Amino acid sequence: MNKMENDLIYSDNAKIERSLKSKQTRLAIHGVGMVILSLHMYILGFIFNLHDLEFWFNLVFLSYNWVELLTLLGANLFLLPRLLFLYRSYKAKLYGDKKKARQYRLLWLIALVCNIILAIGLTIFEIEMSAKKPVIYLYPEAQTEVNVRLELNGKVTYSYPEYSSLAGWNVTAEPDGQLTDKDGNRYPYLFWEGDIAIRPDLSKGFCVKGEDTEEFLKDALHLLGLTDAETADFIDYWCPEMEQNNYNVITFQTTAYEDVSKLIVSPEPDTVIRVNMLWYTSDKPIDIEPQDLTSLNPSERKGFTVVEWGGEEYKKGWLGFFS
Repeated sequence: MNKMENDLIYSDNAKIERSLKSKQTRLAIHGVGMVILSLHMYILGFIFNLHDLEFWFNLVFLSYNWVELLTLLGANLFLLPRLLFLYRSYKAKLYGDKKKARQYRLLWLIALVCNIILAIGLTIFEIEMSAKKPVIYLYPEAQTEVNVRLELNGKVTYSYPEYSSLAGWNVTAEPDGQLTDKDGNRYPYLFWEGDIAIRPDLSKGFCVKGEDTEEFLKDALHLLGLTDAETADFIDYWCPEMEQNNYNVITFQTTAYEDVSKLIVSPEPDTVIRVNMLWYTSDKPIDIEPQDLTSLNPSERKGFTVVEWGGEEYKKGWLGFFS
C-alpha cells in the first residue's frame, strides 16, 4: 500500500470521525431538548418558587400527580436507547455495514413503539378528571375546633374558604354544621375542587333517563346516607347538567375515590360518609349490573359525623374504550 492510498484511507476515516462527532452532538442536543420540553413546566415552577416553602410542601406531600409523573417517565424511559440505536445505525451505515445498520434501525423502531405503548398505557390505567364541588360538612356533638386536610393524587384548583396546603382548614364547628373561621366568617360547609387521577370502576352502576335523574338521585343519596338538606344541595348542583341528556350512566366511586382523595380530620370523627358520583352521558340505554348502595357508607350516624359529596363527569372516548 503506497503513501497515497494511506492518505486516502486516513482522510476517509477522518471524515467518518468528524461526521460521527457531529451526529453525536446533534443527537445529544436533541435528547436534552426532548427532556427539557417534557419537563419545562416543572423547571419553570422550580425557578419561580425556589423560596416558597408551601409550594415545595404541596408538590412533595399533598398534590403529587403520579399519573403525570409516570407519563413523563414513560415518555422519557426509552429516549436514551432510542438515541443510542439511532447513532449506531448511522455509524454502521458510514462504515458500509448495511446489515448492522438495518438491525439498529429495527431496534430503534421497537424502542419507539414501546415508548408510545408505555406512555399511553400509563394514562389508561389512571385517568385525570376534575372533581367538581366536593363539599365537606362537619357535625360535632358539641362546639369543636376542627382541622381538615386533603391528601390527593392530584391538586386543589379552587377552595372556599381558602385551603392551605400546609395547614388545611381550621374552623370551629357547631352541632348544626355551621362553621366559623379565625376571622369570624361563617360557612355551611368546606368547598373544594381539584384535578385528581382516579382509576374508575365502571363495572356496576345505573343507566337513568335524563328526565328521571332527580328522582333517582333522591333515592340513591338517601341510601348512601345523605340527609334531605344534603341531598337537596347535591341535586341543585348536578341535575341541571344531567337532566337534559337522553340517558346518564351513574356509578358511585367510594373505594376508587378514597384511594386518591384521603380526608384527614382532627379530632377523629366517629362516622364518615363520603359520596362520589362518576357519570357520563349516553344516547341510548346500556346494560350495566346494578350497584349495591347500602354497603358503601355507614347505615346510621353516631357521634362526630363528617359528610362529603362530590362528583366527576367521565368523558367517554378512546380512553374510555380501553378502560
